[in-house]
Amino acid sequence: MSINIVNLQKQIQLNCHISDANFSGTFSLCMLLLRLRNLYKWELRIPPWEEPAQSDLLQWVEEREKLWMDLEGKTPSSLNVNGHKLDCMEALEINSMLSGTDLFYGAGLVTGMKPSYFLARPVEEWEQDGLKVCIVDHELSRDIFSAPLMRQGDQIIARRQSMATLLWDEVLELRGSTCKALAFAFAQYGLDLHRLRKFPGNQIPKFYEVVDSELKTWVHHETGEANVDVFPEDMWQRMVSEQANTLVEVFVRAVRDLLADTHPLGVLGHIVRERKSSSLGFYIAFMRPLSKALYPEIIPAVNDFMNSPDWENIEQVRLSGYNRGRELALGRVDIYQSETGHDPEAVREKVERKLIRPLGILDSLDEEIQG
Repeated sequence: MSINIVNLQKQIQLNCHISDANFSGTFSLCMLLLRLRNLYKWELRIPPWEEPAQSDLLQWVEEREKLWMDLEGKTPSSLNVNGHKLDCMEALEINSMLSGTDLFYGAGLVTGMKPSYFLARPVEEWEQDGLKVCIVDHELSRDIFSAPLMRQGDQIIARRQSMATLLWDEVLELRGSTCKALAFAFAQYGLDLHRLRKFPGNQIPKFYEVVDSELKTWVHHETGEANVDVFPEDMWQRMVSEQANTLVEVFVRAVRDLLADTHPLGVLGHIVRERKSSSLGFYIAFMRPLSKALYPEIIPAVNDFMNSPDWENIEQVRLSGYNRGRELALGRVDIYQSETGHDPEAVREKVERKLIRPLGILDSLDEEIQG
């Protein structure tokens, strides 16, 4: 099938702009500026390890804010693909229309129920644990939200550019709390973290080896998530939509992430089976404050592992995390089912009182929201 790529790209990019205009306020200022910087670098094809001129970036941000003001309140449009008008959220149907082309379309609802879209070129595909996996690169359209992984039904999409950006940003920031774990992880590939940070140069091909290898490890998060059986039918989607942009949404997403990671088919299960030491280092380096609060035992376990590898101990810690995740998730389900009519305010108050406050994680939740 012959597809007008430029036309399709423009349609998708307009929807990306509309989504950004309507949801930019859901990000903290710090997180918004970081995402704008990365979006600017993507638009100008600036590689992750190069920084733009500050004056050029600030001018672009000003222009982008004006564009958002013009688009705010508009609704993303259906996509016209060779005369067929398709709902922009129907990614599976749109990709069936793109079958036989060198294009892949992604669409979904992310944190805060923000619609997120992209158009990219697939570079590798395979099947894993009953799911189809597609790695994409060379993104032609995208919005401000760019996560390395997403799942559409039985399809897992892994975004190579997003993974490279995320990994390099962590190298560039190099926080004291993550330095040891990052250095350990890169060392497994023969890379010196500090040298890579200061003199990327000819080390970039090796850096992309890390990107590709670790992205395939992270795919197992989606595999684990697809096999989480705690939430009946469409309850998960109703939970997050009714509690969008609240502490409860952030908490429930973190609990499901914990379950996905610690599921036997999840990231940590894969890491243990494959004895992938590098991925353990990256795992704790990328943990957010809320994840650390929900799963504190993984940090000392990996720190001990970096000094003296003990895979049996890591497996025991995985199991403890999985059991805790199930307990928290089932508690959330019980509260949801017990509230007559599922009044969102009543559910929110009960979750905060019965699940969140006893864990002592309010500070971590606030930090998560602030980015």
